[in-house]
Amino acid sequence: VDDLPGARAAERALLAGSGFLPVRHFFLMRRPLGEVVPDAPLPDGLEIRPVTLERRRTIFDAEDEAFRDHWGHRAMGDADYAKTFGRDGLDTDLWVVAWDGDEVAGVVQNWVWAEENQRMGVRRGWLEHISVRRPWRRRGLARAITAESLRRFREAGLDEAMLGVDSENPHGALGLYEGLGFEVHTRAAAYRRILAR
Repeated sequence: VDDLPGARAAERALLAGSGFLPVRHFFLMRRPLGEVVPDAPLPDGLEIRPVTLERRRTIFDAEDEAFRDHWGHRAMGDADYAKTFGRDGLDTDLWVVAWDGDEVAGVVQNWVWAEENQRMGVRRGWLEHISVRRPWRRRGLARAITAESLRRFREAGLDEAMLGVDSENPHGALGLYEGLGFEVHTRAAAYRRILAR
């Protein structure tokens, strides 16, 4: 359920009274998987390939490169790589990785958090780290790999998909996800306070 108007008014007032101002807004978006997934073909010359052990680092590094343009990004290293591929619930068969020859063009890490689903009584998949590298942007690739992710989740027997998005993403991500049937589920903000010198 979306946040009710004024539900967090006290928290916002406390932050504002302490000199914190919102600097960025984020949405969690939800999409039922029973609805038809719009047709979204891959751009010409690209193909989706399975994640193989020997290609994991290439995929990880390409994704990190793609996120350098995003607000608040920090470079990912060996510890992040180990954490990603060492997580419980890792199922790279759910991931969607688009290739252009030997180059990774776009990635969606898809995850199913079994413990969370059991606790909440849902069958939900999360689209994490949806990324397209600069040379392949503005060609419909993000739409294609996101749509393919929805199909994979549905084939896995899930009922809904979730993702997080920066509402001010410079690449139009919010509109892309809305066009694929996602709706805002909850809202959040990042706050910052400038300290006096």
